[in-house]
Amino acid sequence: MRPPPAILVPGSEVLGYTVERQLGQGGFGTVYLARNAGQPFALKLLHLPRAGERVEREVSILLKLHHPHVVGLQGYGLWPSGEPRFAVIVMEYVDGRRLDVWADEENPSARQVTRVLLDVARALAATHAAGVLHRDVKEANIMVRAADGPAKLVDFGIGDYTGARDLTADILPPGTPEYRAPEAWRYFRQHARVLGARYEAGAADDLWALGVVCYWLLTGRRPFDGEDDPSFIEAVLTQTPAPPHEVNERVPHALSDVCLRLLEKTPEARTPSALAVVAALEEVLRGADATWDVPLCDAFGEDTATTESELDSFEKWRNRPRHRPRRGVRAPPEVPPTPAGATPPETRAKPRHSLRAWAVVVTALVLITSGALLLRRAVGLSGTVPLRQEVASTDKSTQSDRAAAPSGPEATAAAVALPATLQEVAATVTTQMTETPSLPPISKPAKRVRSAMTRAAGLATCTALLGCPGPQVRPPPPSEPCPVGAEKAMKARGIRTGDRHEAVFVFSRPQIIRVHEGPAQVILVGPWEDLPSNTELSGRLIVRDRVYGRLTWATTPKGDSFPVCLDLLSEEGDRGMTREPGDDAPTSALIYTTARVKAVREFE
Repeated sequence: MRPPPAILVPGSEVLGYTVERQLGQGGFGTVYLARNAGQPFALKLLHLPRAGERVEREVSILLKLHHPHVVGLQGYGLWPSGEPRFAVIVMEYVDGRRLDVWADEENPSARQVTRVLLDVARALAATHAAGVLHRDVKEANIMVRAADGPAKLVDFGIGDYTGARDLTADILPPGTPEYRAPEAWRYFRQHARVLGARYEAGAADDLWALGVVCYWLLTGRRPFDGEDDPSFIEAVLTQTPAPPHEVNERVPHALSDVCLRLLEKTPEARTPSALAVVAALEEVLRGADATWDVPLCDAFGEDTATTESELDSFEKWRNRPRHRPRRGVRAPPEVPPTPAGATPPETRAKPRHSLRAWAVVVTALVLITSGALLLRRAVGLSGTVPLRQEVASTDKSTQSDRAAAPSGPEATAAAVALPATLQEVAATVTTQMTETPSLPPISKPAKRVRSAMTRAAGLATCTALLGCPGPQVRPPPPSEPCPVGAEKAMKARGIRTGDRHEAVFVFSRPQIIRVHEGPAQVILVGPWEDLPSNTELSGRLIVRDRVYGRLTWATTPKGDSFPVCLDLLSEEGDRGMTREPGDDAPTSALIYTTARVKAVREFE
């Protein structure tokens, strides 16, 4: 099955809405910021073959909810209209930040945290009153509009309501494990081997998850932890978390008590309803004094750093008392003063290649320059001057499976760019594979290196000596966050940030192919930790001076799908694929079929 997210570029039209940028991505679809008649909306595209009845479920839930702290439904439909592949849910666009981002950037006070929790509790009260369960209350599904703005509960994609049919046959309903209530884990332990057993979540599960969110807001840490899944579940079932006001002395005692009541081990002992949570938070807020306006965490700064004298041994570090985390805006790093006559740091070239590689470049350029001068002298005798230097096209030679660090000529060639354009145009790279043959033996690409050197030297000669117009630099694509859950999904399969592996666009001998800006796939060559060989990695290509690839979804040969965050690299290790001569179009390019992928925390 193909991966579910729709990959749309800015400017795409969907049911009359113009896409601006991606907001997030999950297991069943992708959310975009789009505009209609100048107004912003959140467009959620769900892949019909995978989402199935979940589309109707989510729309039915949103139709039941009308509350200022719950994201509002604006419309829904199918797209494309001829042969629909996606369901489109149009929702109110919440212009703000996820709760975790807001907390990390704002370093809120107890009063600010309480107001946000009040908004979420009110949203849950309205949700439960309508017979709906959210089932995925967490920081990523709570949006805060501004520093002191209102909060909204979003993403009811795995919600449930009274009378709805079951969508999965699993013993536990969909949800995020770190926020599951003890009763859910207890049921799982007791009924894991019982055929057809299914845990029925209730309002108490949402309240437990709210307690986990509250604890993190107040202390900067989770109430439960473990070295692995079994130890984490055991902690949830048996351990009592340290009171927030003991973990962080700036937490008011009354607010700490509200949090702990949400984390009681049984639904009967827990705060009975979201309305009761609202009442409790309103009560503690009425008794708030000036201490409630002090930021809960330390700000970033030298005065909050731990010194070696404070922790001069492992035992002291291990047994140190709990301390406040640091939040807020980090101060920019100090730049050391530049000595007189030295080059300022911001203008110094950052060496990326060896002196030997640069020597090769310089030698090549000297040789080409000398040849060009001799050519100009000869031309002066004949009276004819060529307008530009033609560069021969690259031979279709094979490439090495693991190339060394990029050489100087490749680095020079990477500076050649195409004129900038305002919009990205969607296109498709289609790869059909009826079987999965192994890659043929690959040899070192000597001819390709020579062609790159020729291309770089030819450009330098044309620009410096013959007066050719210089190319415009088309900047790399802007930074972009990873899909939600990508880092965790990769880590679960043994892939850490910075890890790299080989991939190909097509299973055949290495060759030059034409690719277009837009959706694309590459195929993993050989196993990568727990990822099997032939896993399909999909995302989109962005054509600039190089061809950049942002891969956001993986599908194994067995059909397992999950989000990933992988940058496309050339064989030499540079971000983006080198453009081969022969296609200077702004939205297509010629590249080699062999590449590498790198796990990243965000797309730079």
